[in-house]
Amino acid sequence: MFEKVTIVIGATDESSSLVKIVESIADACDISDIESVLIVIPANAEKQCVDTIALLEEKYPSLVKHFVQRNPYIGGALRDSVEETVSSHIMFFTADIPVGLESIPTMIKLSKRSPEKIIKISRWLEKDSFFGYNRVRLVFNFFAQKLLKVLFLSPLTDFTSPVLIAPTDIYRNIRFREWNFPCLLEAVLIPVRMKLEIEEFPAKCYPREEGKSKNSVWQTLLYLKTAFRIRFTPKKKLYKIH
Repeated sequence: MFEKVTIVIGATDESSSLVKIVESIADACDISDIESVLIVIPANAEKQCVDTIALLEEKYPSLVKHFVQRNPYIGGALRDSVEETVSSHIMFFTADIPVGLESIPTMIKLSKRSPEKIIKISRWLEKDSFFGYNRVRLVFNFFAQKLLKVLFLSPLTDFTSPVLIAPTDIYRNIRFREWNFPCLLEAVLIPVRMKLEIEEFPAKCYPREEGKSKNSVWQTLLYLKTAFRIRFTPKKKLYKIH
């Protein structure tokens, strides 16, 4: 049953994009569906980012919250945000606005209709969904999707974007191992491996407007190592099966 969703946003050096996200949520979503917009930051987050969050908390006191992650790296932020979430559902988004903001109310709508499913965006369901995307990365991403589709025998079209909404218990049960960016692949591929229900919908992909990407080409290549590990690891080591 869908009760409420916590929208988790990871941020480090973003400010204006955080304002855009929160204002869009406040304008386009039914606030009664949202437990909170939970912004997670590292201890060394830039001052402008921290100041912006304080202003958002002042403007939207019943909506916006933040906390400083306890565990390191992006994997720590993911684990800590799941631990902090008390709502029935959790949504993962990032402060660099990786896809159109209209995806947020769409995810909530689809999740309320099918609360047992993971609802996630796909940048590959429709043609011409990438805008200003690096051509080399685009080609690499295209072939990575094809490889993962075959490797996991899955009908999904986008395995590498972690923008999704799901029952929180799913992410409480995942046995995460990665601490850097491959943890985002775990967030998608472990549910795929466990044959959990996943529904995709099309979304547009845009380049970040501010902040610096922490995800290098080398880190992206490490995704493949993580993918093969997940594919051939016994399921009981990936997920807490009750």
